Amino acid sequence: MLSVVMIASVLWLAPHLGKQLPEQIFALALGVLVAGVAQGAFQMPALWRDGFAYRWVSPFKNETVRLVVRRMVPGAVGLAAFQLNVLLTQIIAFWVEPHIVASFNYAVRLMELPQGMFGISLATFLLPTLAGLAAEKNFPEFRSTLRQGLATLLFANLIAAILLVVLAHPIVRLLFERGEFSVAATQRAALALECLAPGLIAFSTVNVLVRAFYALGDTRTPMKISIVCLALNLAVSAVLVWPLHQGGLGLANTLSSAVNVALLVFALRKRLARLDLGALQATFLPLALAGTVAALIAWLGWRGWEQQWGHATIARRIGAVFAPALTAGLAYLGIALAFHVPAAREMWGMAGRKLQNPKSKIQ
Repeated sequence: MLSVVMIASVLWLAPHLGKQLPEQIFALALGVLVAGVAQGAFQMPALWRDGFAYRWVSPFKNETVRLVVRRMVPGAVGLAAFQLNVLLTQIIAFWVEPHIVASFNYAVRLMELPQGMFGISLATFLLPTLAGLAAEKNFPEFRSTLRQGLATLLFANLIAAILLVVLAHPIVRLLFERGEFSVAATQRAALALECLAPGLIAFSTVNVLVRAFYALGDTRTPMKISIVCLALNLAVSAVLVWPLHQGGLGLANTLSSAVNVALLVFALRKRLARLDLGALQATFLPLALAGTVAALIAWLGWRGWEQQWGHATIARRIGAVFAPALTAGLAYLGIALAFHVPAAREMWGMAGRKLQNPKSKIQ
């Protein structure tokens, strides 16, 4: 509902509010407000059917509420630090060149698609499972579940990161290059994506590892690590934005996210005594081989498409993205299956069962 209303505000409301850009931007601001109300209202009938009703309950004497507030404060501090970091980074970028922020934000939006599909969704799914295992003190199963989640995340996001890096130019061209979005704008956004996408695995891994700490009832450790890494990101961005512009912002985010993962793993290993990631590490070499082959196929496929058909029409632009991406993806999956990568076999098996019985639920 949030997305539907926001898209409608762009396609329907904006043209009715005026022809000037400030008026049309105001339409999207209204759309965000209405979309939030619609998203909440859409869920209310289901809650009412389950017996939910609003009533005043004093929270101050409730121990559970006090516990939630105590654990929520570190998360709020970390979020405030993140927002401050974004603001300061954008101020620095605007100081160098105004278009840097826009180019970087286009790259961020493109990277958020696979991150949301795999990283955030997997982290959201794992949290209650890990929390239940932590409550039961079943730490062997906790480690096993976390390892399986990270393995699935690595397998899915590695190919996504590779395709975003190799096919950055045709992807940006297909989605954005029209009207005021020129060839030069495509080159700038593609550079930002090429520098930001390598950090996709790290960004998603942070989401999963942070949930592992939350499941253990620890919100302070991720907050402290987040603040350190945000300071690192700000410092590196300030250094790299001058010579590399939007590419510098991308590299700074990639570097700080990798450091974030390393610190979270170190802290979590101390918390759990060990993480038992040996089986995950054993898949690094096969996936590295599969990823290298996929990257080469995607690059050769894109260059071959450009030489043979170019990108003059929308159909050819679609082909320039999806023909090499699908070929590279199939090669990546095939090599992973050939080397018996567990995450590849599991996802392939789930897809096969779903195709055989479309009405079945994937377990």
